[in-house]
Amino acid sequence: MQAKDSLSVTLRKTLLIQAALTGLAAIVALLVKTPAFALALVYGGAVTSIGTGLQAWRLLKIATTNDDNEPAVGHVSGQLSVGTEVFKGAMLKIGSMILLLALGMGYLKLDPLAIIIGFSVAYAGLLFAGGYAPRSPKR
Repeated sequence: MQAKDSLSVTLRKTLLIQAALTGLAAIVALLVKTPAFALALVYGGAVTSIGTGLQAWRLLKIATTNDDNEPAVGHVSGQLSVGTEVFKGAMLKIGSMILLLALGMGYLKLDPLAIIIGFSVAYAGLLFAGGYAPRSPKR
């Protein structure tokens, strides 16, 4: 349970940092560029936040611990590897981000440069948040 709580805190921290960085970049873009550019920048930041949220949701789903403090993942047909579940979460994140980027640039016809800037600025938030996984104390 401690890992799940720590992961939830890290997720909230990551999403707040991503939102703050995206908001700051959008304000700067609004002052320098057009409102449409700033909106596309916010869309790019939202794509990153959605991807982060999806992967963290998968990690929270598997962050149950047993008495040995080892991650446990239940499955109908038996025990699945935690690595498999993490990989599935990463693939969900990448797939959703590709789909959302294509939707924004293709169907919505938003400025591709602004979307990529927003995406990159928000993704940089992962550097400031310290990643997803809680760090175990030194022994």
